[in-house]
Amino acid sequence: MATIRLTMAEYYTQNFESYSEIFKEHAISLAELMKIMDDEIISMGLPPVGRTKDLFRMVLDTSYAVDRDYKAKHHIDEPEYTVTSFMSKDEIFREMRSALSEEFARYMEHANETK
Repeated sequence: MATIRLTMAEYYTQNFESYSEIFKEHAISLAELMKIMDDEIISMGLPPVGRTKDLFRMVLDTSYAVDRDYKAKHHIDEPEYTVTSFMSKDEIFREMRSALSEEFARYMEHANETK
């Protein structure tokens, strides 16, 4: 069976200054979304979430629906199913072909044995 190798370039070690600037932008945006979520929960008369970890999870869970609606509102056409990976598209296709070839060979071997 094929082993899918996930590798991630550690850009923060290669160019920390640039990486940390982008990281900070994301951190600030995520914190602002968490504040919006918390404020909306409280304004609806619900008890505050209380734990940052839980609030963070709620924001991430909500972001799937928000992303879908954002794409619809702004007419962004993307494939229905996307895979986020640290592998290039070509690496993913190569690994999938390899796995399918191995499974097909195993199937054919089993089919020949049962004849």
